[in-house]
Amino acid sequence: MKKILTTLSLICAVAFTFAQAIPNASFEEWSDTHTATGWNSSFNASIPIEYSGFNLNVVIDFNAATRLADGHTGEYSVQLNSQEANAQMMGMNIYTINLPGMIQLGDFDIDALTNLDFENAEIDNMDLTQYIHGGVAFNQIPSKMKAYVTYTTTADTMVAAVMLTRWNNGQREVVAKGDLQSCTPYNDFTQIEVPITVQEGMEGIAPDTLNIIFSTAKGMADANTVLVIDDVELTMGDDDAIFEIGALPIFSVRPNPATENIILTPATNENYSARLFDTNGKLVWENSNLQGETTLNVSHFTKGVYFMQVKQGQNVKSQKVLVK
Repeated sequence: MKKILTTLSLICAVAFTFAQAIPNASFEEWSDTHTATGWNSSFNASIPIEYSGFNLNVVIDFNAATRLADGHTGEYSVQLNSQEANAQMMGMNIYTINLPGMIQLGDFDIDALTNLDFENAEIDNMDLTQYIHGGVAFNQIPSKMKAYVTYTTTADTMVAAVMLTRWNNGQREVVAKGDLQSCTPYNDFTQIEVPITVQEGMEGIAPDTLNIIFSTAKGMADANTVLVIDDVELTMGDDDAIFEIGALPIFSVRPNPATENIILTPATNENYSARLFDTNGKLVWENSNLQGETTLNVSHFTKGVYFMQVKQGQNVKSQKVLVK
C-alpha cells in the first residue's frame, strides 16, 4: 500500500486540536470503479429551463471519476473526464454541453444548479466550483496543498482549489483558500502546489470544514481533456514553520535530537497537556494534567520526525522533535 503523504502541524485551533488528514489521499480505496472513498464525483439532475421562448430540459448524468490502475505511487490514482449535459426538447437532444470532470471532498449543490438562470448565465464560462459546498471536518489552516497530476489538454485550464470555512451566525464564512489554475500539459506525474491564504479579517480564526476540488477545466470543457490525480498532501507551514494560536509560554524539549529520553519543560507551573504525533498524524503518546518537567522514553519509537503538541488553557503550541 502507498504511504499517504499528508504532513500535519497539529496546531492551528483555538481549542486543543488533533492531527487531521485528507481522506483517501492516495486514491487507493474505491467502493466501485467510479467512486473513490471519501470523495464525490457524481450527481444526477434533470433541470427544466426556459430558453429563448422554448421549454427545455437539461439532463445531467455526471460520473466524472474513474479508477486508474496506475499511479504516482501505489496501485491506483483517479482519472477525471469531461461529462455531457444534454438539452432536450420533447425527449430529443437539441444540443450538448461538455461539463468539466470534477472530484471534491464536498457535495454538488443540486438546488443551486436547478435554480440557475441558463438564459442569462454565461454557460461557456460557468465555474462549477462555485456550486460545490461542504467538505470534511477540519480545524487547522495548512500553508499549501500538493498533489501529483498528469494533464492532457489542448485548450482547457485545470483547476485545483482548497477552501477552509466555518459556520458563523448561520452563515458559512471563508477562513482561508487557495486556487491554482494551469493550462500546462503534464505527460508524466508532476507535483503541483496550491498556496493557501488566510482571508483578510480571519487571522487567528479556526475553520471547521475543509473542501478540496479538482477540475479538468475552469468553464465548459473539451471532451478530450483528461486530468489524473494522486497523492494529495497538506503542508502545515513553510520550512518547518509552526502555526500557533495564542501566546503560550515557551516550552523546551531536550535533548533534540533524542535517542533515549526527552524532557519536556514548560516555562510556567500551570497545568498542561501534551501529545506526540508522527508526520502522518498518528498519535503515539499523550498525557494530561501535567505540571513541571515530564520525561518521555522514546527509545522504542521508530526513528524519524515527530511533533510535540502542548496545551495550556486555550493556547496551543507545537515543536518538531527528531528521534534518532
